[in-house]
Amino acid sequence: MKNTLIVFALALGFVFAGSTNAQTPVVFAKGTTEKTMTITVKPKDMNTYALSVKSGQVINVSVSGDISISKTEEFPVIGLNLTNGVEDVDQWQDGEAYLSVLTGTTKKYVISINNSDRKRARTFKITFKVTDDIADYAGGIKTDQ
Repeated sequence: MKNTLIVFALALGFVFAGSTNAQTPVVFAKGTTEKTMTITVKPKDMNTYALSVKSGQVINVSVSGDISISKTEEFPVIGLNLTNGVEDVDQWQDGEAYLSVLTGTTKKYVISINNSDRKRARTFKITFKVTDDIADYAGGIKTDQ
């Protein structure tokens, strides 16, 4: 029984370690706040990226290239999402080919890029930019009215 419990605990640890390591960290070159990469997302797959930022900073993510409109739906086959945003703490706005986040806490933010195309991988450029200027947030600022 004890051996079974140890094996189960090890297996569970590997599962959680695998999902944690699946995020690609976005690291900016010294003195820069923007990074552009060329990436490929396999059919019906998702890539995840992590950025460590401070509270009150703005993260803007944009994609360009092979994000064409689906043949069956009226939306791009490439989608951006804030995976670990917290309602009433963080603010985020997404649209066609962009995601903008006004961070409400200091932490590692996880961004997912999804490819809904069932048949082919998509290769495109993705740009991550972090600023301290609240005016860079694409969603506008909430007001108490």
